[in-house]
Amino acid sequence: MDTTQKITSSGVPWTEEQVIRFPAGLPGFENARKFIIMSVPEHQPFHWMECVDEGNNIRFAIINPLSFRPDYQPKIKKEELASLGIMDSKELLLYVIVTLRTPLMESTANLMGPLFINIRQKVGKQIIIENDAYSLRERIIP
Repeated sequence: MDTTQKITSSGVPWTEEQVIRFPAGLPGFENARKFIIMSVPEHQPFHWMECVDEGNNIRFAIINPLSFRPDYQPKIKKEELASLGIMDSKELLLYVIVTLRTPLMESTANLMGPLFINIRQKVGKQIIIENDAYSLRERIIP
């Protein structure tokens, strides 16, 4: 595995071992396929998912939706997750993309497009769900 350190467009060091591949990209960002997830202690419970593909300066704030919606249960077809090669639920990370606003009380999360990541194989997929119980702009702080 390549352990050569590189620098993201935002100045964060990373190595190939950290990369999570999204083979189909993300809806609206199909050319963005390689990301790293960064945790900054003072930004918790948020994390950053930054694209490390050449020429892509894309960075998303993400959060585990269960941290603010413990009842969140997106209905996903087994075929949708099959491409991630999940063998054990412990391998699966779940995030949603956040739109941070000022004031922070106005920030929202996209509960209709959760990100599923197989941490063992370092592969991810954004799956669009159809469920009227969830919104593209779900308030994080009620």
